[in-house]
Amino acid sequence: MSVSFIMVLAMGVLFAAGIYLMLERSLTRVLLGFILLGNGVNLLIILTAGRGSPPLTDGKNLSTEGMSDPLPHALILTAIVITFAVTAFLLAMIYRSWRLMRADSLQDDDTDLQVAITKLIDSEAEASTDYDDTEFGDEAESPITGAIDLDDDGTPAERGDVVDDIEEASSPAEAEAIAEEAVDSHTEARSAKEAEVAEEARGAKQGDDE
Repeated sequence: MSVSFIMVLAMGVLFAAGIYLMLERSLTRVLLGFILLGNGVNLLIILTAGRGSPPLTDGKNLSTEGMSDPLPHALILTAIVITFAVTAFLLAMIYRSWRLMRADSLQDDDTDLQVAITKLIDSEAEASTDYDDTEFGDEAESPITGAIDLDDDGTPAERGDVVDDIEEASSPAEAEAIAEEAVDSHTEARSAKEAEVAEEARGAKQGDDE
């Protein structure tokens, strides 16, 4: 195996291990993952520089042919300083967390949980009112609780039971009889309701006359 392939393989291992550790809730593992990820980035920058001789001259031959690009090496020095600073910051966080809670793992914040639950409840409430019930009543695609039965054909559950009975019928004649029985029952219920409303209106009128 060539040196470049070994470095690419090492870079991949550092990236994989670093990302895996940074996904943990433990701040110590997050710190280790950040350090591994930083070293993997440094290897990546070195690989982009390629091979070449040091950028040194004797003052006579000023040709840059065969020299390595010094910019990636300068970037690595900058990355080392940044990694050191972030590492110190994470160490301070870990120390503070251990002093306060005797633990270095991240805890769920009560306020964040409350906000998340509130958003979930609001989203469910909006989803339940996506369809207007004033026009279609219980015939709406998503009827609200207590929707008015505009055509007196029963609740969605009752209609579902009738459909199930029709599908389970052993013959077309039996299915037709079940459908006619359901229509007759709804017609009788509507007639009884209309008679009741008329009786209430008649009684109210008599009370006004007296």
